[in-house]
Amino acid sequence: MKTATPRSRRRPNPREPRTQAIASRPPARSPAAADYRGSPPAAAEPGEIDESLPPRQEAADQYHVNSLVAQVWLVRLIRHTDARYVDRAGTNDCPLQTGYAWRSFSKLFYPLSAIESVRLFENLLRFANFGTHPPARAFFLAYAPLAFEHDVSGEYIGPGVWTPRAGSKDAARRVRRTLKRWCDRLEALAHFEVRERHALEADQDQRALDKAIIFLWPLLKRHNWGHLDLLTVLRSLTHCGDAFPCQSEKQLATYCGTALALHKASFEPPARNGVPAGQTVAQRLFDLLPLFQ
Repeated sequence: MKTATPRSRRRPNPREPRTQAIASRPPARSPAAADYRGSPPAAAEPGEIDESLPPRQEAADQYHVNSLVAQVWLVRLIRHTDARYVDRAGTNDCPLQTGYAWRSFSKLFYPLSAIESVRLFENLLRFANFGTHPPARAFFLAYAPLAFEHDVSGEYIGPGVWTPRAGSKDAARRVRRTLKRWCDRLEALAHFEVRERHALEADQDQRALDKAIIFLWPLLKRHNWGHLDLLTVLRSLTHCGDAFPCQSEKQLATYCGTALALHKASFEPPARNGVPAGQTVAQRLFDLLPLFQ
């Protein structure tokens, strides 16, 4: 089901302003959202979208639809994660953080044209600026790690990536890549929220370690860490030391699978210099993400 934008027969106006570049910092600083004031636009009744609407009103309608569908999708993602926790009942049959967020997101919003993809991204970024609204804050918290990754790799949306030479196709590919990574981070956030509800009896240190593992898992998958790499990062950024489950690589792997339902089929050999790729991003997560303060 394609829900990114309401269809209109109005021909594109070549005089309309081109899409502005998106900053790589967390959404609160993004120029895409800096010009927005007030509350989200009022909802339009189904079937009442006027095909003669001026560009600003049409953009407001697109924003409303995108943000509404995104909230419905987020609720479904959390419910799916919670159901997996209940169904697994101590088995390894229901792994988490497997890419379900992006698969379900794509079914709701795609296929899209290049310009529709760009507008969808801008609307979600704009929605993420409503920090006092819990669903918006979730999008904000998930976007921040993505921005940290872009600062290091330059592969997502950020300064200098959209130039006149890039073209709309390249921009659409980059937006799609960014949305996919955003979904990975939202899936981790949903897992963390569900884990908090299912681990009420765990002590504070154990819950902090669970949170660290869950939020580091997207980096583990992205850089193909082994559990020894994960253990190295955990020991450098947390106070786990030699306490359970950080006493050995094997112990950590078992804990990730049985307690957190986090599995990965294959891994690269551990980093030779002892510093796994992506550790710079991991350090920024722990230093700057509000969840770790």
